[in-house]
Amino acid sequence: MPLKLQWQALTRGPMRAGALLAASFLAIVITIAVLQAVRRVEAKRLPIYEGVYQWQGNGFLYLQQWSELTGKDQLVAFDESGAVRALYPTDKDRFFTGPGAAVATAVESRVEFRRDTKGRVTSLTWRREGGDPRTARRMEIESREEVRFPSGKLQLAGTLTAPATGGKHPAIILVHGSGPETRDHILPFARFLVRRGMAVLGYDKRGVGASMGDWKTASFSELADDVVAAFDYLTTRGDIDRTQIGLLGLSQAGWIMPLAAVRGKDIAFLISVSGAGVPAEETTIDHAQREMTASGMKPDAVDAIIALMKLQYDFARTGKGWERYAAARHQLASRMGAAPDTFPGTPDHPQFQIIRQSYLYDPAPTLRQLRTPVLALFGALDNNILPEKNRDAWDSALRSGGHRDYTLRILGSANHEMFEAKVGNNKEMVSLPGFVPAYFEAIEEWLAPRIRGFPRPEPPNR
Repeated sequence: MPLKLQWQALTRGPMRAGALLAASFLAIVITIAVLQAVRRVEAKRLPIYEGVYQWQGNGFLYLQQWSELTGKDQLVAFDESGAVRALYPTDKDRFFTGPGAAVATAVESRVEFRRDTKGRVTSLTWRREGGDPRTARRMEIESREEVRFPSGKLQLAGTLTAPATGGKHPAIILVHGSGPETRDHILPFARFLVRRGMAVLGYDKRGVGASMGDWKTASFSELADDVVAAFDYLTTRGDIDRTQIGLLGLSQAGWIMPLAAVRGKDIAFLISVSGAGVPAEETTIDHAQREMTASGMKPDAVDAIIALMKLQYDFARTGKGWERYAAARHQLASRMGAAPDTFPGTPDHPQFQIIRQSYLYDPAPTLRQLRTPVLALFGALDNNILPEKNRDAWDSALRSGGHRDYTLRILGSANHEMFEAKVGNNKEMVSLPGFVPAYFEAIEEWLAPRIRGFPRPEPPNR
């Protein structure tokens, strides 16, 4: 990838460098035959396959449309064992999966759906090449309700996924990472909790889907207000236990959830997945440096871009040093042919206001105020949120604030998305097998003593 495109892929916002690189990589490897098959199975037909499936004996499989792997929605299977596979259509009710989360150039398994006499999907058969078929029955163990709630002058829209059984349920609010995320984007990180008795609320971020507003201009504080609004809404429902409503979020949510929990005093718990304990500018530099190096960019080019990033942040913070920044920007533009859009050429450019309201945010003061029980998970191979650095930052702030109930864990082999990785960079994401099983186990073990009626953790289904 040319230097300019590499850089643009790495500077689309805090902790969102992977989308362009992953999409570009996949575009290269998808074959013409697969693309033709995708056209035969129109996107509007994919929801008929979505839902919960139970394997013979035990174990559950969840199918939903998801965009994290390729930058666009496609049908993806999430097994509670941790396995994740995109399903590529070959004919009506027939798909194949590759030997990785989103690999379309080789066949690992073939999947066929079965219907009843009314045309409703009732089961699937999953046959790994050279292996025996496995059958999973579609199960109606969830209820999904479209909901709306106010956040200030805005209306936000989402879906409450709850156990199909009656009674009051504890609940989790899903909190977004950066970018234009929908209500179901974080669902795979928490859906396994629904059959364990918990309701899960996901909502479209401001300006995404059916929600009002504009996420691109929203500060972390405003996004935290949306989380509190979701919490306030759940407390009004008769089917939710208002004393056991917590938060679970990925990446950027690590900055937003503590703000919300400090404001929403009755929020019962907070689960941060790959959330930073240091300022956003620092994580962006960490990520950019490692991804550019992993992509093969020359060290002097990496050093020049990182130096310019630091000058940009210094100017946004202090209002001083424009001449140094402008000179470094001109030098980089001469080398690349043009300056990336993320490096504005005038001191009054709106990008600097975005930097001031988000990239310069320091989470430490809020973490020192936090009293909500906390589980924070970090991936040992996370190229974005460096695990030891950010675990130690969380620990230092929480400990200095007198927090008494927090657990910080680094999960071996996990990347930023908690996938079982080899090196942790963006490029390998599509070839990985899925979640590290320790991710699900860590959350179950932590919730069990804190949520009334939560079942004892089940043995891993391997």
